[in-house]
Amino acid sequence: MNTCISAVQHLRPLRGGAQSHLLRASDGNCYVTKFQNNPQHIRVLASEMLATRLGVALGLPMPQVEVIEVSEWLIEHTGELRIQLAGHSIPCRTGGHLGSLWLGCPGATVDYLPQELLGKVRNVADFARVLVLDKWTCNADGRLFTRRTPRSRRYDATFIDQGYCFNASEWTFPDYPLRGVYANNLSLDKMLCGSEINKL
Repeated sequence: MNTCISAVQHLRPLRGGAQSHLLRASDGNCYVTKFQNNPQHIRVLASEMLATRLGVALGLPMPQVEVIEVSEWLIEHTGELRIQLAGHSIPCRTGGHLGSLWLGCPGATVDYLPQELLGKVRNVADFARVLVLDKWTCNADGRLFTRRTPRSRRYDATFIDQGYCFNASEWTFPDYPLRGVYANNLSLDKMLCGSEINKL
């Protein structure tokens, strides 16, 4: 793990409950950055760091995660680096935060794939593998994934956003059978069990 990564430029806010921001870092990469004072809880940063590293260790396609330092200077000179909390706009906190490697330029990475395009996912079998991790870590959120489209008609799923593993900020393990399951699981089930998986 690189302990010297620091944010050098704010690119844009991102949608989602954690109110992440896309930052360019000193290593030349861009990171989806979740701040310690995000509206969900500081624990979702630890959950995402641990669950992502477990997933990577298991060979699942997940983005690299790092601690990214955000300076007081950058926050003071970037009006958009703010969190909306309880009706108030507050500055993002300085210090170390969770950075997940940005997987592509805008438009090339999405978090939803229509049912008719699932047959074009090359690594659809990884959905079954990541489900094991989701149940093991008690992922309390629906599974998100991204796809990269570099001049190709086929897609590669990359599993992102592990912040709600360990039941988000609760750090408990309630038994909720459908939590963490990809919403379009019927289509995936047909693909995994049918002949289509052999065509990928």
